[in-house]
Parts: sequence; structure tokens; C-alpha cells
Amino acid sequence: MNRDAWRCQHVRYDTGELCGEPARHCDHIVPASEGGSDAPANLRALCDWHVLRKDAADAGRARRRATAERWQPARNRRTHPGEVR
Repeated sequence: MNRDAWRCQHVRYDTGELCGEPARHCDHIVPASEGGSDAPANLRALCDWHVLRKDAADAGRARRRATAERWQPARNRRTHPGEVR
């Protein structure tokens, strides 16, 4: 947080500039669930609004990943004797 001067480091897509609002959250750029580390290069300060958007996007990706894994065909599944091949 000190490195980022307690200012939001989200880059605006429309202008390419930093948000710059006061930051209260330390965010993982690449979430730990997706292989991100706790290294300083993977951390940034975010304001309340941007951390809520980022968390919602991360949760959506996790839901889609879980759904996709659930619907994968079972490998090496034994077929029931009555199933037609």
C-alpha cells in the first residue's frame, strides 16, 4: 500500500490512466486460485469500487470453471451392462 501511495492502481480502459482514488484494499493481480503468488509484483492497491468489480469477475471465472469441470465426461468410466454403445 505504501508503494502505491494508498492510491488505486487500476488502469482505466477509456483513458489508459490510473484511477487514483484513495485505496483501502491490497489486491492480487493474478488470484492465488489461478496460480498467483504473494510476491510484491503481483499485488496492487485498489479502491472500494474496483475491488468489488475485480472480486465479482474472479468469482464468475471460478463458477464457470467449476461448472465446466462438473460437465466433463468421466474418463475410464465403466459402462453399465444395459447401456447401448
